[in-house]
Amino acid sequence: MLDSATPSGGDRNAFRQFDPKLTPEDKPSFKPGMADKYKSPVPYGICDQAGTPSTITMQENQHAPIELVQTPGRLAILAEYPLDVRMIYTNGRQHPKDPDPTFNGDSVAHWEGDTLVVDVIAIDDRLRNISVGFSGEGNAWLHSDQEHVIERFSRPSKNFLIYQVTMEDPVVLAKPWTSAPHKWSLAAADDEWGEVFCTHNEEPDEWKHIDNKVKDDYEKNGSKVQ
Repeated sequence: MLDSATPSGGDRNAFRQFDPKLTPEDKPSFKPGMADKYKSPVPYGICDQAGTPSTITMQENQHAPIELVQTPGRLAILAEYPLDVRMIYTNGRQHPKDPDPTFNGDSVAHWEGDTLVVDVIAIDDRLRNISVGFSGEGNAWLHSDQEHVIERFSRPSKNFLIYQVTMEDPVVLAKPWTSAPHKWSLAAADDEWGEVFCTHNEEPDEWKHIDNKVKDDYEKNGSKVQ
């Protein structure tokens, strides 16, 4: 994450989770007028609430570790950043008939062969979809209360996990959007987490005073940074 802030940007291929030439990923198709209404860039320094699927998809540019802990009837997903704990029920439980919206939504799962398919509804519509079809946090978009998320987790080998997500929203999207299969590598067994969280603060205002060029660039392009 720090390397991505350097002028050179480092070798971006080292962070890439899929090969766009082999598995191209289209951008979401918005209904007429919905892009202007629901696309939601947030300037640098504003924290996003953790939630589904953004906690996973934003790792395209955050690169924080995620841990999956499976117990009978339940899968817990733990994310270092944004600091989050998510519960997915694998015990045959169905969605409640009138669920209360939450940022992680209500998640139930079943197996299709060796793929765990997670069905998610009731996601709080204040949550932005980050790195969902568009790179970075500057092109995030909001959704309606009818958003439906389907995630697919598979593990073709001990060293890799494959994650693919489909987004359905009859209010915002002209058609469902499906990501390319994103590949995660297994971390070293002795890796330890740090405590990472984001707070609202005055740092962006201080940052703007470094010099006039930085301030001008921030005011002109700050909400468009990817």
